[in-house]
Amino acid sequence: MSPTAAVTGIALATPLGGSLDATWEALLAGRTAFTETAATDGLYPGTVRAAAGALADDLPDVPAFGRRRLRALSRESLLVSRAGMLAWQDAGFESGTTPYPEETAVVLGTAAGGLSGYLQVMRDGLILGPELVSPYAGPQGSLNAAASDLSIAAGAQGSIVTVTAGRCSGAHALTVAADYVRTGQAQAVLVAAVDVLDPLRLAAGRADAPPGEAAVVFVVEDTARARARGARVHAEIAGLSTLRGGADGGSAAAPAIAAALAEAGTRAGDLSLVCSSAAGNPPVPGGTGAGTAVYSPFDALGDCAGATVLLQVALAARSLAEGRIPSTAGGPRDVGSRPALVLTTDEDGQAAAVVVRRL
Repeated sequence: MSPTAAVTGIALATPLGGSLDATWEALLAGRTAFTETAATDGLYPGTVRAAAGALADDLPDVPAFGRRRLRALSRESLLVSRAGMLAWQDAGFESGTTPYPEETAVVLGTAAGGLSGYLQVMRDGLILGPELVSPYAGPQGSLNAAASDLSIAAGAQGSIVTVTAGRCSGAHALTVAADYVRTGQAQAVLVAAVDVLDPLRLAAGRADAPPGEAAVVFVVEDTARARARGARVHAEIAGLSTLRGGADGGSAAAPAIAAALAEAGTRAGDLSLVCSSAAGNPPVPGGTGAGTAVYSPFDALGDCAGATVLLQVALAARSLAEGRIPSTAGGPRDVGSRPALVLTTDEDGQAAAVVVRRL
């Protein structure tokens, strides 16, 4: 991972709003996103109902796709294609125009995106017969469908990669993107993360950790190139580490943090903020400074699976820009402008640490 990776565009949709601004204002106001949600896609017997953070259904069209094509897209593809166009505009590029298509890559992280579509195709083929399965359904029933559709919507002709690593999927996607811009394999990378609700996630959700769904897309560029074209930089990804550890990721968290801090050239005591995927004090080696704020947004958003890391990075960048964080008690809290640490752990033993810095 290169310390010169800059996030120049951000767009997202969460249960609290269809943009970073809307989500941020809702978090500052102390809102939560949980309502009783039902999944009735026909894949499982009965109706699964559970408290969850669900996205709104009023998604606008994606200009790159006609009506027939839009009807065939999976929900994940619709979400990331829409967010990708908004992120592209946020980075200062003209909508629908890719200045260097062959040098624009797409990397998507997801825990289970495309799985329900794949199961639906298999079910319909076995029960209804292959002749009644839509020819569009097969390509959409795969993990790489959302990344491929995002590349079509953006006109990106570079590499298309999908990575899956549970809740840490977004960190792995960022790692690939940063390597692309560092080595010159791409001038810009659309880094996306998405996971939506399905019956399995709803059934597995706990009362103390409801599932949520979200889609996030970043535009990542080399920092020097972004500055040369006069782009606004939301944040620099100064350090990043992903590791596999013990049963709950705890044993991997501390070494992942240490590696990310070392790469960023930052001490734990110099952090303004730790944005954690779980409540409680994270195991930061050497301890944080007395003024370091610790914050987890997922009491309000739910467990957003593979979209978790990019959501945390987006919110950490906004926190540093505004000098404050939302708080579950007592209202927003002021934070400094020094680097922030994003820490994400997974029940399967993975941990990801990202150091986010303002320029």
